[in-house]
This record gives sequence, structure tokens and C-alpha cells, in this order.
Amino acid sequence: MGMSDFLEGYTFKTLRPGDIVRGKVIKVSDEGIIANIGYKSDAFVPKNELSLNPNFDVKKTFNVEDELDLYIISVENDEGNVLASKVMADDKLSREKIEKAYKNKEIIEGEIIEVVKGGVIAYSLGAKVFIPASQLELHYVDKLNEYLGKTLRMQIIEYISDKKIVASQKEVLKLEKEKEKKEVLSKLREGEVIVGKEKNLIDKGAFIDIGGVDGFIPLGEISFRRIKSPSEVLKIGDKVSVYVLKVDQENEKVTLSLRKVLPDPWEDIENRYHEGDVVKGTITNITPFGAFVELEPGIEGLVHKNNLENSIKFYKVDDIMKVEVLTVDPQNKKINLKEVPLEEIDEENVPKIEPKELKITIGEIFKKNF
Repeated sequence: MGMSDFLEGYTFKTLRPGDIVRGKVIKVSDEGIIANIGYKSDAFVPKNELSLNPNFDVKKTFNVEDELDLYIISVENDEGNVLASKVMADDKLSREKIEKAYKNKEIIEGEIIEVVKGGVIAYSLGAKVFIPASQLELHYVDKLNEYLGKTLRMQIIEYISDKKIVASQKEVLKLEKEKEKKEVLSKLREGEVIVGKEKNLIDKGAFIDIGGVDGFIPLGEISFRRIKSPSEVLKIGDKVSVYVLKVDQENEKVTLSLRKVLPDPWEDIENRYHEGDVVKGTITNITPFGAFVELEPGIEGLVHKNNLENSIKFYKVDDIMKVEVLTVDPQNKKINLKEVPLEEIDEENVPKIEPKELKITIGEIFKKNF
């Protein structure tokens, strides 16, 4: 049988330098890989032609039976094998992939291989991609070396063929945070009690992180007491149980209440204060029609200007005042008071009103469920 007869029925592809072919890994070593490319000779891909990262581990990255695209460098080297490059194949194919990813705003992955001025370089889709430091996280980043070797998910935000590829992990994080926010909002129900973390305090109230969503507690919903600042009750970092007052899905706003999960000091108020009782209190607010006096935390009564011993201008906030209880209205949470002249008070006979004992403290509210 002649050689032509032996080869009859066998077809081998024709290879030329510059071709890109598909190969299957048949051997892995520290020096590189050998791949079957359907040619009379197998292709050898040295380590430096497998990745742009000089520190990568060949054996940890590639396995027998893996398939990959290879660029033909030479049809036959000194050992009779085809010399090929994955790096060059990726580079040639990457332009189309990168342009597609840029146009479609696809999320791609890339390994950080280098730290440069102003950011890092990632290897993705067969190309080097620049990620500015400002696009690495949602917050400021200064320790760029910590990203070396990490694989990040990112979007290409600027692309000029053969000149510039700029990507952002920050954009991906923003998308994920927005998705998480919508999921949390969709599950929130008015009237339920949830756990959050104090994030920020402002004059008008407090912002609570409730799992990717910032809920707001108005100042008046923080305590039964009249407070001037949220910092009188809360501090940043506190974990606290809160009541969901309102969920505005359209505007992505959540209104919360801390007061709703606290014991109501007005409960059983009629058993602690009676008509004719004389007690001491602290002036918390002065209005044109009278003065509000705090009898105990969360319990205020009104001394109408007609029931004051002096002109309204005579009094100031934080003054101690002795008053007589005129009426108690538990349903509307109102107590009417009258100032008692000092000379009319027999100190020994003034009954001491004990504030209602709270069955749960603010501290316990913070610690609940933790």
C-alpha cells in the first residue's frame, strides 16, 4: 500500500501563521500546555503566551479537555510542534467582544494584573483594561495594591478602538445596590417591625439603613419626649427595631417610627394623675397661649396662659413649675394644668407622682434581635 493510499480519506487542515484555531488541551505543565488543534502536529503554548499575568499558575488555570482559541505563531518549531498563543488569539478576538460589551453595557469579569498611576489594569476579554481608582468602589480607595490578583465584575464605560478601554466596578456595584433596594422595598409592609442600623442624624430626624434602603425617622417619631435633636436618643451605628409607618414605592421613600415600638407612657395615665394632684414639672415649650410642662418623660400638660401666675414672658424653657392637675384626657392624650403659687404649696403634703415604669428600655430596643 502506497502512502497516498494510506492517507486517502484523511483530511488535515492547512495552517498558516496568523490563523486562529480552536484547540483542546491534552497536557498541562509548568512551562505551558499542549493542545490538539486537528492538525498533523499538536500545538505548544508556552506560559508567557497563555496570560499577560507573569505570576499566574498554569496548572491551576488550565485542565485537560479545556477548549480555547489559539493564534498560530509558527507552523513548526524546533521540536516539530506548532507554536501558538492564547494571548494573541484573545487580543485579536477581543476587539469584537469588547465593542459588543461596551455597546450592550454588559457586565464582564477581569483579573487585576497591575497597579498604575491613578488606578489598576485588569485583563479581560483578552485585553488590558484600565480601571480608575475612583471607579473601583462606591467609596474612596487608596490602597490599590490590595486589588492585585482579584477578579472584579465591571462595565466598560469608555472605548476607543486600539487606543483606550476604561472600565468601572463602581457602576456594577451601583446597579446591584439599586436592584437590592427595589427588592427590599417590594418586601416592606406598613405596620411591621424591622431591624435597622443608625446611619446619619440631622436636625429633622434620623436615617436608618434597613438593608440597602435608607428609611427616615422624623424627629417627632423618635421619642415620646419632646427632644431637640435625634442625638439625645440615638447615635450613629446603633442597631434598633423600628416600626414601618409608610412605604412610598414610586419615590423609594420609607418613613419609620421608633416611638411606635416603645411602651406608651400615656397607658394607664388616669391611674397616675388625678384631678387636684399637685406636682412638679419642667417647662418644655412656651407658646402665645400657654406653657407646656413635662411631668415625666413623654407626658406633657398644658398650662393655659389664663392659669399662669405671671405674664407668659416671665417664663422660660427648663424652668421648674409646680402645677395642679385640672383634667386628664387619656383618649386625646391631654392634661390641663394650673400653676400653683409657691406660697400655697405645703411641700410635705405634695404627693409624689411616680413615672410609669417602662417594661423595656431604649437600650433593650437597640439590642433586640442581636
